[in-house]
Amino acid sequence: MKSPRPALTRSLQVGFLVLLGLCTAQLAYWLADEVTYTASVQTRLRTEYESDARGAQAMLRGGWAWTRLEAIYPNLTIGADSVVSVRTAVLDDLEAQRFHRLNRYAWEGGFFLVVLLAAMAVVYRALREEAVLRRRQEHFLDAVSHELKSPLASLRLSVETLALRELSAERRAELIRRMLADLRRLERMDTNVLEASRLDAGNEVLPSAPVALGVEVKAVVEELQEQATESGVAITSDVGPGLGVHADEERVRTVLRNLLHNAVRATTGGGHVAVHAAASSSDVRLEVRDDGVGFPPEQAQRLFEKFYRIDTNEPGRQGGTGLGLYLVRRCVELDGGTVSAESSGTGGGAVFTVTWPAAGAVES
Repeated sequence: MKSPRPALTRSLQVGFLVLLGLCTAQLAYWLADEVTYTASVQTRLRTEYESDARGAQAMLRGGWAWTRLEAIYPNLTIGADSVVSVRTAVLDDLEAQRFHRLNRYAWEGGFFLVVLLAAMAVVYRALREEAVLRRRQEHFLDAVSHELKSPLASLRLSVETLALRELSAERRAELIRRMLADLRRLERMDTNVLEASRLDAGNEVLPSAPVALGVEVKAVVEELQEQATESGVAITSDVGPGLGVHADEERVRTVLRNLLHNAVRATTGGGHVAVHAAASSSDVRLEVRDDGVGFPPEQAQRLFEKFYRIDTNEPGRQGGTGLGLYLVRRCVELDGGTVSAESSGTGGGAVFTVTWPAAGAVES
């Protein structure tokens, strides 16, 4: 049964768009009404002034002195031909007042509309991001269920085989190796989930210290060697002795374990994974290169987002939880380093590059 949340999110988005439309319509009506009102006020005042001018003209013909009329009607003037009219300055002032009033309302209305649009954009983007994250979380749950189901089914089959049959020592050893591999797979997934939870909670306060990169690479390669052999993948490493990075040892091992594990999973039988590291003046650069399935170049940055997974329907590509590369990025950032990914496209292999602050030579 699907969650009703996506429908609710879409309803909220539609609701906000409708609200924006109503507010825009209200603003347009408000401005149009103000234009109509100021025009009517200007017309009324102009009519009154012209009426005063006609009255003053009649009084002037009746013998009133202009000086007396001017005191009564300061907005009027008399021409050389004794014609009374409204002062030009008064009419200009009326137009200026109308313009300033409309201008003020236009600026206030425009500002209100911009603020409204900005608020709507922020809310709409937040809803979109929340929907994307929720979809990734749902995919993560699906992936975890799959990742749990496969090794558990394999473990169950192996245990039942050991319990119900008399096996040769060679066959028994093979089943035990498979069970250990399945347990390591479960342990790796559990570790990634717990590590991601700890990092998101902000509880990662482990200090940095000089770490022998060659030792860590060797340990992780040995750890994954059996899995690589079963998959027909060769792992080679070229890390100079004494090469040191300034980082936390557990975070470095987490980075290496996830990068190499992903490389082995992405590489088809008979493939190759190469690890190379070298130092520069201020940092150490490590590359994990494979000739596996690769990925679309435009997705290079998104690979390190939490729960992000490339389409697993492509041949040769295996699914995952979407946490491994996220952990890589977070661990590297905590140690003051950087991580990036490159690929020429599907089937073109991939290169993951990590840099850590250099720690000089360390004992291996």
